[in-house]
Amino acid sequence: MSLGLGNDLDPKFQRWMLPGGIGGFLLWAIATPEGMPFHEFLHQRGPTQVFVLVMGGMLFAFIINKWRILQREKKAYLAFDLSIAQAIRSGDLTALTTQAERSASLVGKRLLRMLDVWRSTGSSFQLERSADSDVELYELSSQSSFSLPKVLLWAIPLLGFIGTVIGMSSAVGSFDAVLSNADNVDGLKNGLTKVTSGLGTAFDTTYLALVVSVIFTFPLNACERLEDRLLSQIDGEVREAVMALSPSGDGVIPDAPDPLGVRSKNKAEAIEQLTGLASDDLGALISDAFEKHLPDPSVLVGPAQIYAEQLTQATLEKLTPLTSLVRDSVEGIAEARLSLQDQADVIRGSMDGLSQQLNQSLRALEPVLNRLERLSTGSYTEAETKDQLQALIELRRSIETLNASVARLAPNRRRWWGRS
Repeated sequence: MSLGLGNDLDPKFQRWMLPGGIGGFLLWAIATPEGMPFHEFLHQRGPTQVFVLVMGGMLFAFIINKWRILQREKKAYLAFDLSIAQAIRSGDLTALTTQAERSASLVGKRLLRMLDVWRSTGSSFQLERSADSDVELYELSSQSSFSLPKVLLWAIPLLGFIGTVIGMSSAVGSFDAVLSNADNVDGLKNGLTKVTSGLGTAFDTTYLALVVSVIFTFPLNACERLEDRLLSQIDGEVREAVMALSPSGDGVIPDAPDPLGVRSKNKAEAIEQLTGLASDDLGALISDAFEKHLPDPSVLVGPAQIYAEQLTQATLEKLTPLTSLVRDSVEGIAEARLSLQDQADVIRGSMDGLSQQLNQSLRALEPVLNRLERLSTGSYTEAETKDQLQALIELRRSIETLNASVARLAPNRRRWWGRS
């Protein structure tokens, strides 16, 4: 059983493309006489109007045909006896095959394919693989089915924009005639008529294209959703059939009546015809072959254990230099950290001692400054002058002491920074 291209739900190309295009053209042709409605709208607004109507007719025909096919398949799906799993478990595959052939529906076709795969292979793996490939086939077919109508739906607004460009170009080109006949009333009137005609072409072509595209967007989307829903329901039924055929993947239909052991007898006869040996003799030969030619597991365990030990030893030898390097690096970092901490303690102690010396020098300088300030006011006697000189001498000594302290601080700072 072959599913072909999986286009069971696709309307035939010649049933919607040609009739739809002809219908759109006839709708445009009906308005050809000047007295007909929409004559000016369809026949005096450029060439894009007829193409929009032809594409719109194609979309309309596709939607109608697609909707009819989906409704027919949906009715066939609902009319099909959905107790498929129960029929399979009872072992009545012939009745199920007959019912699927009579239904002439997509669900019946899918079930026939599953049954054919099961009868020909008897493999649960092949059955599931076939079901998955069928799902992918119909998904791709559904996408390709709507590809051309979506292109038409996308091209219709573009035709409207092309008509807009044509109309605007005609209107702009007519301004030269309007400006050249500005003094002539009749010429000015004719020029304005051409300008308005171009603007009418620009607006009417866009209007028709947008209306047609909006009208057919929603029905096309509804058809696509209906097809997706129908395919999902059919896939669910096929999956249930697959699980009923082989729930354990052992290649045997469960719960199928076999009271006389006919199936087992047929298998034994088939084995005897192929090999020329009874099934018991064949099993004994296989067991002897395994015992004679397959090695003892203990023979394989010993070399594997030796190989594992050699691999572990080689790995440890390769990692030893790296381990030593990491350990040395950690020890070096710890020593550097202790050295920096010791230097910081020495610097802190030296700075505290120098700070105390500076404070003492400043306190010794304070009374001298007070004496100078007191002697700087008023008239001086000889004793006061001597006192002032003595105070200046003491001030000089204090300043020299302060300079000496600062001089001792500078080398220490250079030495500390040099260490760090």
